[in-house]
Amino acid sequence: MDATKREIRNLECQLSFREASPEEAQEGYLGTISGRAICFGVESQILDDFGMKFREVIAPQAATMEFLNTQDIKINMLHMRELTFGRAKRGVSGNARLSVDNEGVNFEVDVPNCYLGIRARELTKAGVYDGCSFEFWPDKYDVEEREGKVPLVRHTHFRAITALTLGMD
Repeated sequence: MDATKREIRNLECQLSFREASPEEAQEGYLGTISGRAICFGVESQILDDFGMKFREVIAPQAATMEFLNTQDIKINMLHMRELTFGRAKRGVSGNARLSVDNEGVNFEVDVPNCYLGIRARELTKAGVYDGCSFEFWPDKYDVEEREGKVPLVRHTHFRAITALTLGMD
């Protein structure tokens, strides 16, 4: 397990879309897409890193609001930077907002009235985009060994979270 490479994790989540209010529409927004980007304390599906099978758990202290407010996180589609339609920049600018609760990290992105915004809105509303993933650079891993078919549980700590991605689960 290499703490020097970018990693991506998928998450089944319920994405929702709320139509823009008349005021938001005048500001150039189509509405808001929201969902959960990261779940705390839940073992992932079985992951495989070059033959080493493990499960992963994200602890609440790995993604605090204080930490998220130091990050520049892009919101895109299908892990493609050229399909970026949102941004939460260090908690002070951008059209996306992040929040943290006991269960994980949530996001809301005001969808701009442009080609990418229309695409994100329509694919979310149609249920084509039904999942979210996040892209990160790990800081370190705490590994727990145990009995069974998947003997490792990796507790991941983030160095950086760089993107949240809408897509297909």
